[in-house]
This record gives sequence, C-alpha cells and structure tokens, in this order.
Amino acid sequence: MKQFEKIWDWLSNIFLPQSNDTIKVVVLCIVTATTFWFFNALNDNYSTRISYPIKFTYPDSSLVVVNELPEKVSINVSGGGWNLLRKTFWFTITPVEVPLEDPVGQNYILGNSLYTLIADQMTEIQLNYVENDTLRIEIDSIRSAKSKLSIDSSSINLAKNYRLTSPIKKSHDSAIFTGPERFIKDVPKEVFIEIDEENISSNYSEEIYLPTFGSSLVNRNPVEVKIIFDVAKFIKQELMLPFEKINVPADSNDYIFRDSLARISFEIQEKLAGNYNLDSIQLAIDFTKINPSDSTVKPIIQSLPQQLTEKEIKIDSIIFKYIKP
Repeated sequence: MKQFEKIWDWLSNIFLPQSNDTIKVVVLCIVTATTFWFFNALNDNYSTRISYPIKFTYPDSSLVVVNELPEKVSINVSGGGWNLLRKTFWFTITPVEVPLEDPVGQNYILGNSLYTLIADQMTEIQLNYVENDTLRIEIDSIRSAKSKLSIDSSSINLAKNYRLTSPIKKSHDSAIFTGPERFIKDVPKEVFIEIDEENISSNYSEEIYLPTFGSSLVNRNPVEVKIIFDVAKFIKQELMLPFEKINVPADSNDYIFRDSLARISFEIQEKLAGNYNLDSIQLAIDFTKINPSDSTVKPIIQSLPQQLTEKEIKIDSIIFKYIKP
C-alpha cells in the first residue's frame, strides 16, 4: 500500500500539481462524463454475438446422455444497447427448449434449424442468424446384460517356482452391467477377471474392480469381486532308491541289471520337503512286463507317502541284459 501511495504522489506531482481538491474535481468530471457517455451509448442499436442457453428435451426416461450435450449456442443478434446488456450480463436467461423426437437415432442438429425456435422465444432483440453449423448429440438407450465371471488361472503371474495350491474362489459368480446400449452390446457372456499383480509369492486375497467396457457410464453390480487363492514354493527333488523284483520267473538269473537303484524325481512344496519317510516309497520291477527283446525296463510304484500321492513322479528306466541259455 505504501508503494502505491508513492507512485500516486509522483504522478500527481507531474500531471496534477494542484491541490487535492482540484484532483477530486477533475476525477469527478471524468467519472460523470464517462457515465453520461455510457448511458447515452446504450440508447443506440447494435449487432453483436452472444452465447444463448439451450436445453434439449426428450420424453423417454430410459435414455442416457453419452457425451455432455451443448448448453449454449452462438447467435448473432441486433437490438438496443440496454436490451443487449440485459441479455448478456445482468439477468438470467431462460434456456430455449429444443425438443428431440428421436434422440437415439439423431446424432446432430444443424444450427440453422434452431433459428425459428430461438426467434420465437426471444423478445426485445432481433435474431439475425445462428453461428453454429452443427450441434453434436450423443444419447443412447439404457440396457443391461448379465455375464458369468471367470478367472483364467494360466494368466496368474506367480513368482518363480511358485504354484497354486488351492482352488480359486470368487465372491460372486456373475455380474450385471447396465449403461448405454453402445457399450453394453460389447459385454461378453463370460467376463474374465484380470489379476494385474505380478510375481505373486504369498496367498492372494484382493478386491478387483470389474471392467466398464470403455465408459464410466456403465454401472456394475457388483462393482468389485474378491479373489482368494493360495500359493506355495515348489522345489525339485531326486532320489536313488532300491527296487524289489516281483513275479520272478525261473530263469531270473538270466537277467542282469546294470543298476541296483532307480532314480526318481518330482517337485514338492518346499515346506514339505523331507517331511516324509523314504522307506514308504517302494519300487518294483515286474518281470511279467519285461520284453526280453528290449534292453530297458521302468520300475513301477507300489506305495508312496501321502505327501507324494498327487505329485507327478518321473522314474528313469533301468538297463538290463538278458542272457539266453
């Protein structure tokens, strides 16, 4: 404020060195002249451009506006200064109602088609023409679609050596999507929920938003679905185990096996590794399944501990030699 006062004093000393009373008189004269000129100018007629409010109306309540409808139209008008001033600044103008007979099928309105509507509802000023060429309209019917909710387990991104150890559970098996028909028609009968998290290495329990298929106007019921599943780390184990011989023939001495141990390999949860009895894994070679013309035979599993009953176990074949008498 002090800086402003200094500038004012400096200007006053240069241009108005007279007393403060003289300055007040000069300022009052300027304000009076300006006010007189302003009010006198408002008595003349002018042509100008103004933004005039419009409101689209349609009877069907089962419709939804996809993109915001135009709320104003640019028009060129003529009239007295006072009337133009009132239409532009000082008073709230009642919007011109534009009825839509086919709001879904009607994608646009030509600006010149609004001339009569606006002219009929306009008083005190003269409408010359509508400046807008085209007004875009995007209104659609409201539709609903019910979809099954599924999860593609192969798309779940687990950390290295981790696997699913439980069924995938969902809080909802289906959902209803409601919104503009142009978006609802793209909703498939089966919606696959996408899990964006990567390198999952712990049990999963999250709420996942259902897709809106390109528009925030699409409502979902439910909005979120809770997904739950367990994971565990697996490691590979290899064992060398003895095998017994069953259904031994009379000429068993003619079979000479290169190895007395068989190699088996499998993957098991890291926390279960070593928590089983090796003696409960029993392998055997069944002589009734040996083809003397072949030089290998694969041991069969006779028993397994419970921890390995559902594991995929690989057993290496054993090489043997058959000596014909």
